[in-house]
Amino acid sequence: MQELNLRYSGVTTSRIVIGSRLIDSCGALLKETTFPEKAVIITDTNVGPIYEGILSKSLAREGIIAETITVPAGEHSKTLKTATDIYSSLANACADRGSIIIALGGGVIGDLAGFVASTYLRGLPLVHIPTSLLAQVDSSIGGKTAVNLGRLKNQVGTYCHARLVISDIATLSTLPAHEFGNGVAEIIKSAAIADEDLFALLEKSIENLKPGNTELCEHAVFQTAQIKGQIVSADERDVSSRQLLNFGHTIGHGIESATGFSISHGKAVAAGMTAAAKLSMKLGLLSKADLLRLKQLIARAGLPVSIPGINPGDITDAITHDKKIKNGKMSFILITKPGSGLISQEVTPEMIKQVLAEDDD
Repeated sequence: MQELNLRYSGVTTSRIVIGSRLIDSCGALLKETTFPEKAVIITDTNVGPIYEGILSKSLAREGIIAETITVPAGEHSKTLKTATDIYSSLANACADRGSIIIALGGGVIGDLAGFVASTYLRGLPLVHIPTSLLAQVDSSIGGKTAVNLGRLKNQVGTYCHARLVISDIATLSTLPAHEFGNGVAEIIKSAAIADEDLFALLEKSIENLKPGNTELCEHAVFQTAQIKGQIVSADERDVSSRQLLNFGHTIGHGIESATGFSISHGKAVAAGMTAAAKLSMKLGLLSKADLLRLKQLIARAGLPVSIPGINPGDITDAITHDKKIKNGKMSFILITKPGSGLISQEVTPEMIKQVLAEDDD
């Protein structure tokens, strides 16, 4: 088991625990971190039947009685309407300021439960138990919560740092392959912007990064969580260096929006990273050899380097609504080599459209 403790302005620390078979110990870990009188578990129809019973028993052993709210699985549940339904359930369960919200599930549940925790009764303590690789390395860390507004992803949100994040590597064994791939894309992204050694390790072992390889998965999750934690701690509100975490995401979110979220997050980000790297090369920042290294790593991970059949104009139209645009200027993340990212305001939607229209080679 490995542990990180991150310090933020609004919360003394956010404790992140990473290891295998931790759900059965969640009650004890929670007691070590905070002292809730009662808990409300928010989960979905995929994860709840597998892990909610184990979690509830673990909490009960520590004297924590939990209510459970279950929502339909999938991105379509990440809406203001679902949040309103959860508010009503919390009221019916008599949740009060002595209650803690536990998000049990992947990124959708983490975002939704975090949004609810930050707004109900003006804020309740939050615990993340992420059960997907994507949530373990990305969405459970850093405090961003959001719901979608129509086809606009994460358009309405808040900041809500979890007091405790429990990442159980064993839960990855129940993930569909495409869900695991979503997390691998985020691991590659983090290595590409901030950790040349992790990038080199992935080049050596990407085919072995699988749910059954507990040691490699735990190492990759810890290293990626550490990268994100260090960046977020230095720039909690996303005004400077935290923007580096958006490598591949500006175009990736555009792809997701343009396709009505029919393309998975990991695939969209993988294609977005490739396009961003091609822009980096066109601007004279990245060598062709390093562009090829990134493309080969993405392909070896079973992820796409492009998404054919989408009108580039639809993607750039979606990008114009991106939250990273301020005063008409878009902060776009480029790389100079694997392990080194930078923030640029030189990239325009027209440049993105041109790169997306090119045949991948």
